[in-house]
Amino acid sequence: YTTNFRNNCLPYPNLYKTLKILNANNYKLGIITNGKFPFQYKNIEALKIEEYMDIILVSEKEEIKKPNPLIFERAAKKLGVKLNECIFVGDSLENDYKASNSAGMYAIYKANNDQNSISTIPTIQDLSEVPCIINNYN
Repeated sequence: YTTNFRNNCLPYPNLYKTLKILNANNYKLGIITNGKFPFQYKNIEALKIEEYMDIILVSEKEEIKKPNPLIFERAAKKLGVKLNECIFVGDSLENDYKASNSAGMYAIYKANNDQNSISTIPTIQDLSEVPCIINNYN
């Protein structure tokens, strides 16, 4: 599993298109992921998205994991921005949306295939929606 999982990683639709748009607009980008190191990092490498990232925080290496607000604070500090200047997109309602929002970031919930939008919170179905949300947020 730990050796071969990365060979089966599949990106969300429009991941690369969205990263290219954000990168072209000079946004600082990062990943915060819970899990083992180097397992999670190898999965990120397999998706070929590390080149777009300014930071990648893997919980085991950081010795702190979501939903702890300290990992969000650490990410913002490493990016050289304030928490309220960050937009966090994640597919876990608890560990991503609620945790990043509680830490002071603008949070967006990425609904999974088996989940519907939640009308009371910012929700996207597709990553291609992110650049427009960022433009509106600015």
